[in-house]
Amino acid sequence: MHEHRGDIVNSLVHLTREKEDNSALEVLCQILSDGELIGSRKKGFIKGPNSAVCFTETPLSSLKHFATKSEQKEDARYRFYGIALNKEGAFKLGARPVIYLPDNEGDWIPKEQKWRHVRYEYDKVDWTHEREWRKKGNLDLTKLVGIYIICWHSNEIEQIKKSMSKEVAKKVRGFLPMLHLNMML
Repeated sequence: MHEHRGDIVNSLVHLTREKEDNSALEVLCQILSDGELIGSRKKGFIKGPNSAVCFTETPLSSLKHFATKSEQKEDARYRFYGIALNKEGAFKLGARPVIYLPDNEGDWIPKEQKWRHVRYEYDKVDWTHEREWRKKGNLDLTKLVGIYIICWHSNEIEQIKKSMSKEVAKKVRGFLPMLHLNMML
């Protein structure tokens, strides 16, 4: 349906960042070892009683606008470490686009669906550039047909491979070193 739209992609990306004393790369390696993306709660701006895993449908060529490599201490929320997956597969597992609207207009959203609501206040609070999707709860990576691993540099691939569980390793279709891709995209 969207094959002729350069701004619409068939993938979703989950990016990581530093967590406590772990680098974004270490966080990614732990995810691949566990085989699961763990849903965020209120600290991750998730509303309601449910946790949710967050994704962006931003094309790979545009990730450089809100992610950065770990050594850069910029204000970017994310680093170039994460997982890319097929949007259709994620949809079948319950992933949905978020609903952007002011908090005071979200009363109609059922409590069980609040995980999809993202606050939007024109010219004050705007996350629409993230083109966010969410999946309620956790996401078992082994239930996906395949995944691509996003890293900063190709010299990190061996470390990442060593961290993966056997089940997750079977799902990996390739690696996307963003240092190299950013130069081409």
